[in-house]
Amino acid sequence: MTSLYIGIDNGLTGALVALSTVAGADPVAMTVMPTRGKAKGNEVDGDAILEWFRELHTPFDQLTVLLEVPGKHSPGAQALCSMWDSFGCIRGVLECRGIRHHRINPQMWQKTMLVGCAKGDTKPAALAKARQLWPRETWLATPRSSVPHNGIVDAALISEYGRLKNL
Repeated sequence: MTSLYIGIDNGLTGALVALSTVAGADPVAMTVMPTRGKAKGNEVDGDAILEWFRELHTPFDQLTVLLEVPGKHSPGAQALCSMWDSFGCIRGVLECRGIRHHRINPQMWQKTMLVGCAKGDTKPAALAKARQLWPRETWLATPRSSVPHNGIVDAALISEYGRLKNL
């Protein structure tokens, strides 16, 4: 039975990435944040997240999830509310299913994973670090994508942070 670390970059444009406990192994699975429509806009789809966990074929007691807490800085009040709504939905799924999880501030994982990164340069530094750790990965959201998905990259590094810290 293989244990997995799952990093979750919170938010509508976030992602989920599962890593095994083996250092240097390629990601086991990754997906952009599942969403569904609502009256105005989209929201995180908790049912789809739970289904993704099930598709990992790993018992829930063998999962360790690192859920990124929304940062203090956002483009506006509406965006901040959306991020906290997403966080609450994901946390509810984890709590209801008894899945072990840790709340991770962006600064926590970035301090470890992006050593020497200048403030404001986290996205290019994260992509460079992910390419260093997993050179075979493209970090694309779909086969038709041409630009790496920031949420997938961040979720992978959040997972790696958990693996390194043995959370």
